[in-house]
Amino acid sequence: MNYTKYHPTTGEITSRLTITDSASLQANLPDEHYLDGLYHPDQHYIDIATKTPIAKPVKPTANHTWDANNKIWIDADLINRIRIQRNQLLIAIDKINPVWYASLTAEQQQELATYRIALLNVPQQANFPTAIEWPLKPSWL
Repeated sequence: MNYTKYHPTTGEITSRLTITDSASLQANLPDEHYLDGLYHPDQHYIDIATKTPIAKPVKPTANHTWDANNKIWIDADLINRIRIQRNQLLIAIDKINPVWYASLTAEQQQELATYRIALLNVPQQANFPTAIEWPLKPSWL
């Protein structure tokens, strides 16, 4: 028999197996996150609620990667451009003069730290990179 295993939260196909005996079936498919049949990870993902394979849209270019959370193809160049923009903002913070930093109030230092952490977390936003909520820079910066 042929089986397709998938990730239990994203529906992404993790492996495809051909199993010929029941002992191998138990060893290789110990949980419920598999379907009968072979489905290709570049062409399908599994709908978690219905446990059915869904065809992915055609990949626009070789430069696109699949966003498992949003179920869309994302241009890798877009991701790189956003990361560069974010990194430039981080560099500006990291170049702050230590003497000047020491003159900030505790509240300003905390605002700066919060802003920096929010910049670091931009790629972890749910809709990254298609809809980004850029953190607000402290007005005094």
